Parts: sequence; C-alpha cells; structure tokens
Amino acid sequence: MAITDKIYVKNHQQLVSQLERSFPKGAFKGATMDVLYQGEGLSKLNDATRDRVLDFAEDFLDCDCEANPHCGCAERKFLRYLLELREQGLGPDAIVDVMGDDYMLYAYPGDVLSFLDNSVRTLEAAEALAAVDGKPAAAEDVRELRQNLVR
Repeated sequence: MAITDKIYVKNHQQLVSQLERSFPKGAFKGATMDVLYQGEGLSKLNDATRDRVLDFAEDFLDCDCEANPHCGCAERKFLRYLLELREQGLGPDAIVDVMGDDYMLYAYPGDVLSFLDNSVRTLEAAEALAAVDGKPAAAEDVRELRQNLVR
C-alpha cells in the first residue's frame, strides 16, 4: 500500500459538515479529490480551511494531464514533498506536524517512517545496480540522495 493511501484529511467530520456532503477520509481518494478540490465545495469552507485546500490544489494538482486530478501527478508530487521534508532533517513526527499545518492532512508517524525506510532501501538498490552496471557517476548521485535521507 502506498503512503498516499495512508494520508488523511484532518478535521474530516468538520469538513463534511461544512460541505454538507460525505466523502472519504483518504486525501488522495478520487471522491475526496472531486469534492474538495473541484467545484462549488470551496465556497462552503471557512477561510482558513479554504486557504489550505487551495494551497494543496496549487502545490499538487497543477498539471496538464487530461485525467487531472486522477492522473497520479498529485501523488508523485506529494512523495517528493515528504522526501524534501526529510532532507530538511525532519523526522516522522515533525513531517506529520508540518503536513498538518501546511495542508490539513495527517498520517501516522509509523507509516511515514515505513515510507522513508522503503525509500532508503530503494535508493540502496538503485545505487548497487548502477555500480554493477558500470555507471559510477549514477551510483554516486544515488548515494548522495540516500545520504540526504539518512542524515
């Protein structure tokens, strides 16, 4: 299961009440994306919530894909966002706090830790494959990326 399947809308019940419409808690679920990030729903939200929802849409849903927002671009951008937070030195608890402040989203710190660990393991494998394939520059680039995550 991808980490984006474990990212949830904070204050879900409050939003359901404001919008007078039910939607899943999962931030990247199709129905959630349709209700929160498209259409007239935004006008029903209070200012603070609307600002965070718009920030999310601007940061993650801005692509030219025909299937937007169901194209997968938002999920890939969000993965980069999580990795960038880790590169800044934040641990799982702090990452959860920041994404809550930035976008009114939450996750369990253990899920974030598992995602980060899997990311490091994937980079280790990519580094080894580049070395075996005789591409030392690529191996070094991947090693640097990995080191940025484990600091």
